[in-house]
Amino acid sequence: MLSTTRLLPSLFFFFLVWGLWAVSFASPAISAQKTAVLPFEINAPEDLAYLDTGLPTMLINSLRDKGLEVNDLERVKNVITREEIEYLDVSTSRRLALMLDSRYAVYGSFSQVEEYISLDVRLVDGFGEKETVPFYIVKEGVINILPAVEELAQRIYNELLQEDRIASINIQGINILDPDVVLLRLGMQEGDIFEPEMLNQELRRIFDLGYFDDVHLEVSDTPQGKEVTIIVDEKPLIQNINIQGADKVKEKDIREALTTRTGTVVNPRIISEDLGRIRELYRGKGYYNATVDYNVTSIDDRTANLNVRIEEGNRLFVRGIEIQGAESISQRQLRKEMALKRRGMFSWLTGRGILREELLDRDAAAIEAHYANQGFIDARVGQPVVNYEEDGIYLVFHVEEGPRYKAGTVDFRGDLLVSVEELLEVTRVDDLGREGKYFDRSAMHGDIQNLADFYTDFGYAFAEADVDMDVDTENRVVNVTYILDKSDKIYIRRVRIEGNDKTRDNVIRREMRLSDGDLFSGTALRRSNERLNRLDYFETVEIEPVPTESDEELDLVVRVAEQPTGILSAGAGYSSYDRVFFTGMIQQRNLFGKGYSLGFSGSFGRRTTSYDLSFWNPYFRDSNLGLGGDLYWIDDEYFTYDKKTRGGRVRFSYPLGEYTNLYWHYRLDKSTIDNLSRNVHRDIRELKGDRWASSVYVAASRDTTDRRMNPSRGTINTLSVEHAGGIIGGDDNFVKYIYKSDYYRPLFWRTVFHWRGQAGYIMKNTSEKIPNYELFALGGINSVRGYSARKIAPRYEDNEVKGGDKHFFTNFELIFPLNEDIGLMGLVFFDAGEVWDVGERVDFDLYKSVGTGIRWYSPLGPIRVEYGYGLDRLDGKRHSRVEFSVGQIF
Repeated sequence: MLSTTRLLPSLFFFFLVWGLWAVSFASPAISAQKTAVLPFEINAPEDLAYLDTGLPTMLINSLRDKGLEVNDLERVKNVITREEIEYLDVSTSRRLALMLDSRYAVYGSFSQVEEYISLDVRLVDGFGEKETVPFYIVKEGVINILPAVEELAQRIYNELLQEDRIASINIQGINILDPDVVLLRLGMQEGDIFEPEMLNQELRRIFDLGYFDDVHLEVSDTPQGKEVTIIVDEKPLIQNINIQGADKVKEKDIREALTTRTGTVVNPRIISEDLGRIRELYRGKGYYNATVDYNVTSIDDRTANLNVRIEEGNRLFVRGIEIQGAESISQRQLRKEMALKRRGMFSWLTGRGILREELLDRDAAAIEAHYANQGFIDARVGQPVVNYEEDGIYLVFHVEEGPRYKAGTVDFRGDLLVSVEELLEVTRVDDLGREGKYFDRSAMHGDIQNLADFYTDFGYAFAEADVDMDVDTENRVVNVTYILDKSDKIYIRRVRIEGNDKTRDNVIRREMRLSDGDLFSGTALRRSNERLNRLDYFETVEIEPVPTESDEELDLVVRVAEQPTGILSAGAGYSSYDRVFFTGMIQQRNLFGKGYSLGFSGSFGRRTTSYDLSFWNPYFRDSNLGLGGDLYWIDDEYFTYDKKTRGGRVRFSYPLGEYTNLYWHYRLDKSTIDNLSRNVHRDIRELKGDRWASSVYVAASRDTTDRRMNPSRGTINTLSVEHAGGIIGGDDNFVKYIYKSDYYRPLFWRTVFHWRGQAGYIMKNTSEKIPNYELFALGGINSVRGYSARKIAPRYEDNEVKGGDKHFFTNFELIFPLNEDIGLMGLVFFDAGEVWDVGERVDFDLYKSVGTGIRWYSPLGPIRVEYGYGLDRLDGKRHSRVEFSVGQIF
């Protein structure tokens, strides 16, 4: 017997050798998706017998192309031959799969019946853990064998990968929110390939939504694939939102700034954004030190109150603006270029003094541009510094001026269509150089635009101008060369109109100064835009040149956005003549979309009641002839008599050029003079009873203003003649001449200078006297302010207004913006005027006044509140008046 000490080493050696032998002869580990494709049974004519191995070969190649591991067909055949297998079924295929070191085996048959082929195939799990999966594919024609095999390979591939795909995604823990809040934000979806590394990203994505205190994921295997369960712990539901500390800003405005609402889940990210909006709300009202915070107080496990806490602090305004480094240009001048202003006396009305931080960079650029326009082409302005002090906000801008340059010579190169002398008439920099003035960069940029526009009038729609600046640092001079590129001459192929749902095409086309086939012109294009805007039918007008297939043609696309053209208004006003009066109007300015105007208006005051029904067609039958008419009913109570007028007029117009129009009308009305005072003058007493007026009026008017309402530049000049009586009949006999002129010019600070002058003369055309009510009298809001209506006029011995045959008045106004967003303007004015009696010499010893006012260009028309103070005594005393009016254009 062997001893124990000799037996243990022998047993150890035996098991070691046996283990090594077992490992050397054991089958390799089976891949999770390795597949063995077995030969197919062929039920088809003899000429398709090759498919018993051809089909498996095609299937193997297709599966391998998809990245699957598949046994070689030769090895499969060898095992089948060795095992003497004659018939394949599920159990045999399962055994073959294991013998071939594969997890799966594929076997089946191919059949051809008449025109159709079919594949009847089984996917067998070698371990028997999964049920056998059948596949059945039918195609028409032998030619579709390969597509049938490809389809089979794809279906096998999808089945094999099913266990690595996401079968379902479930949400647990949601009681308040909709599960879609989570599902719609996931990167993974049901049916996607499962990638474990994506779980952390999904976890972070869900948590970043801000609705949950905790989030975790669980993954489990199912026969269909991976089941992902997302378990969340919701934040509470907001039951109430409490605003604490709001005094200077309305709580309603604060709540409107919040996107968080009651009934939603607490979300710190959204609440943080809401607090930012509240801070901006306070900053916009001058509370720059306002702090906004929040906390959440629980009511129960599922609901809570959101408490927004505000500490408003003091309201701060811009108290000082310092521009450090400004030596050559005064800080006062530079501050004029800025949009941000210091707090002033009228800031409560204008909004000046509020810091709008988005304007800081704009103002820095404006200061830099102003320096460049004064010859400092190297000037630089640093980032503005904002200092918040106890008494207000102080802004500091740092400037490096650099050297100052004068304008030098101007030259041209490139495509020169006209002589240099003609081009110099378009530019301004050459004028600065001749006059020895400093270089102005804005003038140079203006020259570039003007030169390009100049070329467009020759038909070169895409003409461009560039500039080459030669800076002479030694002599401090900037010489400029403009480079001109005319490109191709362009014609208008077609004018297309878009966006006009109501207005007819012809109404728009007749305002266009370019039409189909015309040579392009930049001036005509700009004028077309101006004319369409002056119609006031459209909220926006855009004329866009659009390239076509031809390099020599383009289309003009006129895009309009229509606005309401109907007006229904009512208002009240005050005048020195009527005292308080009321007005009403209903009007359609674009009737039937044809550009017709139809309106009815009425006015009721202390001394005047009037009604007016009017119609106007500016282009009768699309010609240049304008045609319209009025019917009116007017009751006037003069100081010593009443006058009732019933009548109408037929009106016409015709253009005499681009900016000039001829107007004429015929008026026929009947007036009744009655209710005369006991001591009325005999000239007026002679008018008592019914009187007919028949008159012809002719006027020529030239209007070059930039817009109909509140113009900023341009002129309006009108000369009119009215002839009444004489050869055209009627009881009133006179000839009246009136010339009036308006001049608008933009000045500094977006202010506008407006001058208006009017002169008139009336004469007899028979031996009969001119009616008192046709003579001139001044005073009131539309002539010489500060004096009451008809106050400035010659008088009879009893101080009754007589009227004069000559008059003149003038208005000088400086109009400045108070709030441009709503059309609120302020003005100061100086007026002067006089009326001269028949036979009296004109001496221009005028009655003068000064004053101020506010003008609001509202949807009802201009609303005017103006105070005038007479500088000259009339009737032995000073005069002053506050007057108010609605709906007049002045």
